Amino acid sequence: MTNQNLNTTFHSNLSTLAGTPSGFSASDVTGYSPEQVRRAAEAMAGAGMIVRCKVSPRRVRYFKTDEQARAFVAGKAATVSPRMAGGPRVKAPWKPEDPGLITPRTKIYIAPPLPRRVFKTNTYWQF
Repeated sequence: MTNQNLNTTFHSNLSTLAGTPSGFSASDVTGYSPEQVRRAAEAMAGAGMIVRCKVSPRRVRYFKTDEQARAFVAGKAATVSPRMAGGPRVKAPWKPEDPGLITPRTKIYIAPPLPRRVFKTNTYWQF
């Protein structure tokens, strides 16, 4: 590593994670906020130490080499099947008139009614 700012144990851990077949994303790394991981990874990608791979419009993964990134994207494309946005998965599997599931660990809180003329619950000081 030529840049001394990128020569920390955190950056070396990110480099190790980038060497795995699935690489890493900012939310995969624990112990740091995703923003910290993303900034460090972008700095490393800018320095040419790792490769940034856009997996989907909102997802980015980081890899050690271009070949790993291409293999990951090709493997993802083979395993992901298209699905409809709507359909039966959007709705709950129970009907509105079905009774709720009450277990011994279920806690039921009965709140006092709201006072008259309260239109926002965040202004109601009991809640």
